[in-house]
Amino acid sequence: MSVLATLETALRRDRNLGALADSHVHRATREDSLGIIKGRDAITAAWVAEDAGDVTITADLDQMIAYKVSGQNRNWYGHRWVWREEGRILREVVVEDRGETKIAIPVHPPLGELRSGEGQYAASETAILPPGFPEDARDITNWLHQAWNGRAFNLYDRAWLPALIRQLPDATFTFEHAVIGESQTAILWRVMGHHVAGPNPTGQRVRLIGSSVFTGDVDETVIDHAAMAAQLNRETINYGQAAEA
Repeated sequence: MSVLATLETALRRDRNLGALADSHVHRATREDSLGIIKGRDAITAAWVAEDAGDVTITADLDQMIAYKVSGQNRNWYGHRWVWREEGRILREVVVEDRGETKIAIPVHPPLGELRSGEGQYAASETAILPPGFPEDARDITNWLHQAWNGRAFNLYDRAWLPALIRQLPDATFTFEHAVIGESQTAILWRVMGHHVAGPNPTGQRVRLIGSSVFTGDVDETVIDHAAMAAQLNRETINYGQAAEA
């Protein structure tokens, strides 16, 4: 079991929050689909609010783990990705699916993106990948790019994909990182779109982090549905009125 998997067990099952003092640098950050927490103290405070539960590690690739948490009232799945500095965690990205639990989201959403067009990268045969992306993960990522951005659902037969596109028809997927294991490949990705279709469209912009672990042709994909529900129901800011005030 890797250091990261051991830490997850210590925090989830044993509630040993003191382990964070040794595992994270003081300026560590934690990101999920609702935003970024800055600093080890803030990350510790977030863990205090976490539900305890027994944890089962389903994939362990050292830089990322996939896990199932069995809590008192429910079970959920998650993926944790980490980047280290001199052996300690400097940055972590967490993707968990706990269902559409009611959670709060800051009223002011991140700004700056242009609205993407439907199938923005559909004409491209290969995905746009960041520097340092593992060569051994490029083939599977290009396949996902064609299926997800190219809307070739026949290439990737999973119910969650067309369900998401029905709500966010202009959704654009970008691939951020990948880790290769002996028999598994993990890919960290993001999706951005606008809720302009389906029942009761809100017009809200949605930004989610997703994570997939492939074992052969079978994948475990996690998307934070609670974060999506929170983004769809957040208050819309009228910047014209704010400027007048």
